[in-house]
Amino acid sequence: RATEALSLPNGFEICRNRFDMVNKLTERTIKLRESIAPPSMELPIVMDPAMSGLFAHEAFGHICEADNVHKDIYLKKVMTLGKRFGSEILTIGDDPSFPGLRATHKYDNEGVPTKKNYLLKNGILVGRLHNRETAGRLNTNLTGNGYAVSYRHTPIVRMTNTFIEPGKTTFNDMISDIKLGMYVCGHMGGSTTKEQFIFNGTHGYMIRKGKLAEMVRNVTLTGNVFQTLFDIEAVGDDFEWYQLGYCGKAGQTGHPTTKGTPHLKVKSLVVG
Repeated sequence: RATEALSLPNGFEICRNRFDMVNKLTERTIKLRESIAPPSMELPIVMDPAMSGLFAHEAFGHICEADNVHKDIYLKKVMTLGKRFGSEILTIGDDPSFPGLRATHKYDNEGVPTKKNYLLKNGILVGRLHNRETAGRLNTNLTGNGYAVSYRHTPIVRMTNTFIEPGKTTFNDMISDIKLGMYVCGHMGGSTTKEQFIFNGTHGYMIRKGKLAEMVRNVTLTGNVFQTLFDIEAVGDDFEWYQLGYCGKAGQTGHPTTKGTPHLKVKSLVVG
C-alpha cells in the first residue's frame, strides 16, 4: 500500500493534471512489491522531511504546548527555559503567520495576532506555545496559538506551521559515512507518551556503505525525544513543507497542521 496526498488553501485547480503525483506513487507501489521487512535493531537513521516533520510536531511540539507543561509536574520540571536540549545546529519553531499554508492564520481564535515563535534555538529551549489562559497563568507573552476546531469548543493551545530551520549538510554527505543504517521516508502516524515516541514510516531504504540499497516496508522508529534531540548529528541544507496533516488533542480532532523541515541524521534509533 502506498499513498500520496495534497492539502492547500486553494481551489480544485491544484488537483488538476497532477500526473507527477500519480507517476511517483505508481513507481513506489511497484518497488514496494519487491521490498523487504525492516531488521529489528538499533541503527543510524536519516529521516526525510515528512518523517522529521512528524518528529518536530509529535515528539517535540506537544511537550512545548504550555497547557501540557502547566498540567504535568514532570514536564514542568524538565522543560525549563534556557536549558539545552540539543546541539547548536538545531532550531525548531512554529509560525502561524507564514503565508499560503493550510495552518496559516492572521489571528488565532482568541483574536491574538499571529507571529513566528521559536521553541528551540541553537539547541536551547527559548519558548513555549500559549493561548490567553496559559500566558496569563505563566505571566508571559502571547504567541497566537489558541485554536478551537469549532464554535462548540474552547480555544486550547495548538501547533500550526511547525518547522525545523535548514542546516548545511547535503543528503549525500549524511549517508556517506554510514556503513549500515536506514533512510526512513513518509509517515503513517505515531504516538508519544511524554518523552517516548513510536513513529510509523510509509517506506524506507537500507543504507549500506554510504549508498541507498534495497527498499524497506512498514518501518517503525522508537526512541526517547530528549535523547534523540542530542543524537541529531546533521541537519539538511534542504527544506520542504509537508502539506497534509491533522492533529487531535483534548477531544478536538481535525485541527489542520503543516510541518516544514529538512532531512535529519540521527546517531541511532530502534528500528522494527
